Amino acid sequence: MGVVSGRGGSSGGVVRRRRLLALAPPLVFLGRSGRRKAEATPLAPLGRATRVGTKRLGLSPSEVMEYLRQGLQEGQYFVNPSGLPVFVFDDECRFKDPTNDVVGLSRYQKALGILFDESKSKVKLESIEVVEGEQKIKARYLLGGTLKLPWRPCVPEYGGVVTYTLSDETGLVVSQDQEWTISAAEALRETFTPCRAPS
Repeated sequence: MGVVSGRGGSSGGVVRRRRLLALAPPLVFLGRSGRRKAEATPLAPLGRATRVGTKRLGLSPSEVMEYLRQGLQEGQYFVNPSGLPVFVFDDECRFKDPTNDVVGLSRYQKALGILFDESKSKVKLESIEVVEGEQKIKARYLLGGTLKLPWRPCVPEYGGVVTYTLSDETGLVVSQDQEWTISAAEALRETFTPCRAPS
């Protein structure tokens, strides 16, 4: 997306908005990589993947599920990076959703930190369970709020399903894969829409 230039003083605000929109995709669509290891192309401001905290190895899927429940319900980690239970995630975990594909726990934390205004955003956990016979955990949630982009776009509440895949060896989460009730195109459109003032 190119930077749009304008003519005349009356179009200055529109031009500034379009220039900011041109910068939005690198903030919201943070990069794609089909590789498991931390080899995704580094994109500012995410930087390289680094080690994050001490891990709790050998937990059962039920124990991991409880930490994830706390992280989603109480920690609100989809909108609040400090609520992410990093000790149950592999440092090279892959995080996918309809608009993003980020490899590396530290990079994902940074991505979370530049997206939602945690004071004006909320995650509502609807359910979470261990998938019987598999090293997987599945949760359903609702999420909505305000993004940190300069024009403060609102994201109306939407539904999502997140599937966590656990390592057979360590018990850590090696993949977090989200599906949404809105399309990638709808998600992008919401990043361009400022919140409306109350009528």
